[in-house]
Amino acid sequence: MYHSTLRLISALEQPERLCRRLKGLRLIRDADGQPCYSVGNNAVVFRIELHGRMRRLRCYRIRPAIDLEAIYGEKLLRDELFVHTNDRQGEWIDVVLDDWVEGDTLDIVMDWALQNRDTCLLYELSRRFDALAAGLLADEWAHGDLKPENIVVTPDGSLRLIDFDARFLPSMQGRTSAELGTPTYQHPGRTAENFDRWLDHYPATLISVQLRALALDPALHDRHSAPGEYLIHPSRLFDDDPCPAYDEVLDLFARMGDAIHYRLARALKQPCYRLSGVEELFDGTAPQPPADTPPAFYMERGLCGFRTGDRIVIPPVYDEALDFREGVAAVRLAALWHYIDTAGNPVFHCPPDCDAAKSLRNGFARYRCRGIWQEHSIK
Repeated sequence: MYHSTLRLISALEQPERLCRRLKGLRLIRDADGQPCYSVGNNAVVFRIELHGRMRRLRCYRIRPAIDLEAIYGEKLLRDELFVHTNDRQGEWIDVVLDDWVEGDTLDIVMDWALQNRDTCLLYELSRRFDALAAGLLADEWAHGDLKPENIVVTPDGSLRLIDFDARFLPSMQGRTSAELGTPTYQHPGRTAENFDRWLDHYPATLISVQLRALALDPALHDRHSAPGEYLIHPSRLFDDDPCPAYDEVLDLFARMGDAIHYRLARALKQPCYRLSGVEELFDGTAPQPPADTPPAFYMERGLCGFRTGDRIVIPPVYDEALDFREGVAAVRLAALWHYIDTAGNPVFHCPPDCDAAKSLRNGFARYRCRGIWQEHSIK
């Protein structure tokens, strides 16, 4: 049986009669007197007050084919709300009672920042999301439907995940997925059999790439975004036709010397939903403490990075690199040369026609353009 939003609202307006354990709940309403709620595929989520606390009540339209007990534990209230199907009949439905997370979802905050060209806010959202993704991808569980609409930006700027219906837990290993996530953030090759801790690889990488690109150039949104998405739809990356937004994002990262996000963007074209190397790349987005000694150059999988002993200071993300000298190293990303500090931050971008570079000498970067060697002071 499918239950409309209006019938759910009608039931919640009569908690003393139609609730088993949530008697006394009050629907929170907006300035126009309408209940505050959001609608998903399987459920409608209401903002309520219960015993003086703001809560989040997830009411299922249908009985979902997922293990709600494993996902929500004691937050799940089976057969809690009675919803009429006609004037005389009805049925008890399941709800999930959770804490209310104050704030707007990431998509709303992103839209506001883009409209106001607030690059500082976009960059901060990018930084905080990368930290969230690094922790999430290192864990043994996965959200399963990671997207900006399922991330709340709290008043203090923290990011909180919501809506865990598609969640994978280690106890679910070997099962198939009842949900495949939102197509605009999922690998096109994901199937129901792909149900494991790596489900968030692709959406985390896509969100990270788009957030950082928009922080660097908000005008990308005006040129390339379609309604309901940001810059890149995953399916377009696997078409035979070119994807101008993707190509422009790659070029932007290469010009800015943002090697981590350049490699994350390249990973989006991998043929499998489990993206090789992205967990290490997200680890590399965390600010690095200064190295006690100049990091040494090393190579892995044909790319160049830097480390001190066993500690990776900068993961292998560059196409070519020279050793650090005077605290700065020359590196090549795609066809472009940059000089970086020991944390991987660019301190000088060589001109686009530069085809070679040398290590720093007496505080000067040395690079070649059209056969002529030039110098630039690095202070």
